Amino acid sequence: MAKIIRKNRKPANIPTSSMSDISFLLLLFFMVTTVFVKEKGLKVQMPKAATIDKIPRNHAATIYIDRAGHISIDDFIVQVPQVQLIMMKKLSDDFNLISCFRTDRNTEYGVMADVLNQLRQANTLRVSFEAKLKR
Repeated sequence: MAKIIRKNRKPANIPTSSMSDISFLLLLFFMVTTVFVKEKGLKVQMPKAATIDKIPRNHAATIYIDRAGHISIDDFIVQVPQVQLIMMKKLSDDFNLISCFRTDRNTEYGVMADVLNQLRQANTLRVSFEAKLKR
């Protein structure tokens, strides 16, 4: 009978010398391909305030109203009756939602009152009016 000689094999190892190169290439790729979206809104001249409190932006929905009465939510121009549906959807997605008004200082109060009524009907009762700090 033939004798089988078992040879001791070297354990397989994974070369890690190029791991840092690959990780830096991946990091560079993700940095180059990531898109940062800046909220455009409407052109608004903010009113002045004596003190300002910071609002957490991750729970904020910004409503822009310019002096012509155009309403913008999430960079989309909307009409007054659409505000209720949009804010109800946002409130269902985030229970801690705060509606932030960015209105021009020359905006008619009637448009703001209409939007506030739509927010009340949508049960979005946490409202903040944004302003610039007086200097």
